[in-house]
Amino acid sequence: CAESGRVESGRVEGENARDLDSNESSEDSEVDVVNNDVDLEEKRDSDNGEDGGPAHPLFNVEETYDPIFEIGMLFSNKKEFKKALQSHAIKIKRTLKITKNNKRRVYAECGDAECEWKLHAIKVKDEEAFQINLLQPDHSCPQIFGVKNMKTNWLKDKYLQIFKSDPKRCVKGFRVDCINELTVNVSKQQAYGAKKAALKEIEGAPEWQYSRLWDYSEEIRRTNPGSTVVVGTEDNLRESRFSRFYVCFGALKRGLKAGCRPIIGVDGCHLKGPHGGILLTAIGVDPNNNLFPIAYAVVDKECRETWEWFLIILKHDLEIIRDYEYTFMSDKQKGLMQAFGEIFLGSDHRYCVRHLHNNFKVAGFRGLACKNALWNAARACTVSEWKMKMDEMKKLSEAAHDWFNDKPASQWSRSHFSEFPTCDMLLNNVCETFNACILDARETHSNNVRMD
Repeated sequence: CAESGRVESGRVEGENARDLDSNESSEDSEVDVVNNDVDLEEKRDSDNGEDGGPAHPLFNVEETYDPIFEIGMLFSNKKEFKKALQSHAIKIKRTLKITKNNKRRVYAECGDAECEWKLHAIKVKDEEAFQINLLQPDHSCPQIFGVKNMKTNWLKDKYLQIFKSDPKRCVKGFRVDCINELTVNVSKQQAYGAKKAALKEIEGAPEWQYSRLWDYSEEIRRTNPGSTVVVGTEDNLRESRFSRFYVCFGALKRGLKAGCRPIIGVDGCHLKGPHGGILLTAIGVDPNNNLFPIAYAVVDKECRETWEWFLIILKHDLEIIRDYEYTFMSDKQKGLMQAFGEIFLGSDHRYCVRHLHNNFKVAGFRGLACKNALWNAARACTVSEWKMKMDEMKKLSEAAHDWFNDKPASQWSRSHFSEFPTCDMLLNNVCETFNACILDARETHSNNVRMD
């Protein structure tokens, strides 16, 4: 800056510049503010040369991560200036420190005490804008790898679009890509924090998600006539707390009754979001033996009480009056059998043979011979064939044969299945397939699971 001068068109020179360069930080000093009666919109016009006045370059926010500073450059506010300063530090691979930071002034210097680089910006009078009034652009220090200006929020803002397009982006790979692109150090904690903050901004905070449940419920009822939505809460003296959530779309109810087989698979799987929980599902089978989602619920845990709550609403939704008209298949989840005994006492209940075989192995009956014996008995289509296969199992291992004494054949062998459902499924694949389809959604917030 010149030793003598005057305040001119938003640019501080002369005695004012010397005052700003001092260590004084008086909040009342008028020299801390660029004395300019032209507002920022007029500066933009001036920058475009429309009024013929002195043009001051206006910082382009699209260049936030690749800024080029010059004397007189205008920034919309202090936050914009400081973010550009942070990006500049990372770009030139040198740590920059702010030596003065108040409502009217921001002074920055190089982190190397022997380097002469410095940058001053002051507030434009009666505006939020800041303007560069002093710039020493040359560095005498070497570039460094560990730039201290690298922060988690800066990473999050710069790479937000990456996480929008690929929310499952690996943190390790993301960190390596950042280091290769920026050639400055990015710590593991910064990379992890950037991803976490980005996903929170994209998906919203979990608390916000749960606060919108009532709105989401009403939207389902409005757009899907005949739908059932139940929101369960635990009330205390202070506020209501989310407990469980049930949904059965009206179109799916009608579709099940109109053309699906009278067999329903039920299952529970874990949600992997920040608050966890269990997703209970009821899946039907259409005439082509494809899965047909019926209803689902989000609960805090899998137990008899939550299964009873789910099955009671499901029974009412599907208007099941005669229990024997529907057959259910499950993996014998925790608490489910007791709940079925209360809610669907007259219904046939099949067990998934794959899970039955897993329990068979846990009981000590391993090996290919035992596996084949079990599956041969399960696939038998007549009672006589089933008896023959069970006799073969008894010859192989009497203990293995006796293990089935408390497991009715009507629950796991085709030979004893009811003909009413016209379905000979041995596996609960409809539920397993559905769980696999929503795997990505299960890793997000609960509201995203419902929307997906």
